[in-house]
Amino acid sequence: MKKAMTLGAFLIALSFQLHAQVDAVPSKKWGVEVNVLWPVFPGNMYKGQVTYETWRKKDLAGDVFVGYHIRPFEFREKEGDFANYALTFGYRQYVWKGLHLEFYNAFGPGFNRNNAVNGNDYTSWDYEVGLLTGYRWDLMKPEKRANARFHPYLSVQHGFYYVAAKSNPHPIADANGERAVYVGILNFGLRF
Repeated sequence: MKKAMTLGAFLIALSFQLHAQVDAVPSKKWGVEVNVLWPVFPGNMYKGQVTYETWRKKDLAGDVFVGYHIRPFEFREKEGDFANYALTFGYRQYVWKGLHLEFYNAFGPGFNRNNAVNGNDYTSWDYEVGLLTGYRWDLMKPEKRANARFHPYLSVQHGFYYVAAKSNPHPIADANGERAVYVGILNFGLRF
């Protein structure tokens, strides 16, 4: 019994010591990132966000984010002139080093002018959801990151977006409703 209590006290003291060591390493909690791929490919799309690390336990961590998604008007053969603007928000779960899963949401207005099917104009409030997986590469070594005010990173993500709801859907030629769309993202970011 005495050995078990001593072992228990030792394990509790060790866990507090390890927890103190993890928390003693300052972590850059804030970040900003911008998608550097979409303005070029597929083009005419802009996405950026602010991130905040809500918790960390070694390689496991969680970030929340809020940002924007802008697609200015462009002509689409099966739809007509289309644009959308959205507020984005979600959660990113790191599972091992930079490997992560991301749950994405976007809400905002979509505009369709001179619809390709009937010539009408449509304005709709759209809600989009997404699930991504990816990896974040820090561009500075850990010993330099600890003393740097900012540290840059690249994040590559792949996954699917799906328009889950539209307040005023517009017709699309040769289409029967919404489908999940594959997305690839290349973010450049700064942690501070």
